[in-house]
Amino acid sequence: MTENKKILIADDDVQLVDSLKTLLESAGFNPFYTYKSENIIQTVKDVKPDLILLDVMFAGSTGPDGFEISRELHNEPLLKDIPVIILSGVRKVRNLPFDYNPDERWMPVKAFLEKPVKPAELLSAIKEILEA
Repeated sequence: MTENKKILIADDDVQLVDSLKTLLESAGFNPFYTYKSENIIQTVKDVKPDLILLDVMFAGSTGPDGFEISRELHNEPLLKDIPVIILSGVRKVRNLPFDYNPDERWMPVKAFLEKPVKPAELLSAIKEILEA
């Protein structure tokens, strides 16, 4: 059921993107990627992924952060049904004392996974969301 599903990786960390591409390919997915937050909405329109893995913080970017992008996607009629998983270390980097929980208004995503995420945990979340 998950064979050849397109997954867009939106993250500025080149090494992480390469690792995720390898992991996803080995699991039978078809990964695409972008490193810049300002390109994500257009890339989603072009690729039409089945799922998006989205970072929150994009170093050196003048574009929106991952939270803003998740809301933009949710508000676009043609894109709102594409599931999003946020992969981020923002909580640790900013030493925030609380967890992030998806909701329909502020963070309309299917899951928020803290980096570094274990490969088995990520694949499990992806498969669960795609098979729902």
